[in-house]
Amino acid sequence: MTRYFLTPLALTAVLTMACISAQAQRSFPTNKPEGDLNVLTADEKADGWQLLFNGKNLDGWAPDQGDWSVEDGMIIGQHGTGHLFSDRVFKDVVAEWDVCAYDVAIPKKRFGNSGVFVRTVKTGGSFPKGYEIQFDPYDVNNPTGGIYGRNPGTLLVENGKWKKDAFFEVHEGKWIHQKVEVRGNHFKLWVNGELCMDWTDDDNAFPDADPLALQCHHPTDVVLFANIKVKPLD
Repeated sequence: MTRYFLTPLALTAVLTMACISAQAQRSFPTNKPEGDLNVLTADEKADGWQLLFNGKNLDGWAPDQGDWSVEDGMIIGQHGTGHLFSDRVFKDVVAEWDVCAYDVAIPKKRFGNSGVFVRTVKTGGSFPKGYEIQFDPYDVNNPTGGIYGRNPGTLLVENGKWKKDAFFEVHEGKWIHQKVEVRGNHFKLWVNGELCMDWTDDDNAFPDADPLALQCHHPTDVVLFANIKVKPLD
């Protein structure tokens, strides 16, 4: 009988993958989104809101790299960088969603990193272009509550200083609610109901109607989305 022996390095890798598998069961989130998932109230319907995720499958969405699935009323992204594009395109729109991201690496190296792109332009590479509504409470330059590479917002950074107390409301593994209003080149962004950006893009970098895109960033990230809804303004 042939016997196989693992080197210490190989054994460590196997144990690490086993731990990642065990931790990737969505048990990390420290809270839950409020109310029923993926439904509209009568008032929302009357006001023109529409669900962009039906809570059951990925109908209306197209994956571009990454591993995307639906479980328990949530869109789940994991196993590497990837994006999930909406079939519908939007220019002027109000959009909102609940999101939770966390890292399952042992030891931790990156922490949860995700985002939602509006006016998303595919590039053929790993990352699209567009306005990325950031989810990353650990990136001082591009934190949760800002638009990546353009405006950090005021949720976690103000006058160039880190707001430590605010961090605990949006840390890794915690569900948060994000909302963006896009009118022309003017953006408003809320996190958990708090207005943290009111900004005009003087460059008008992405003026056309394009899809929304959900992001999973790192190989060991798990990102969860629910309650994705839109109110077209044009």
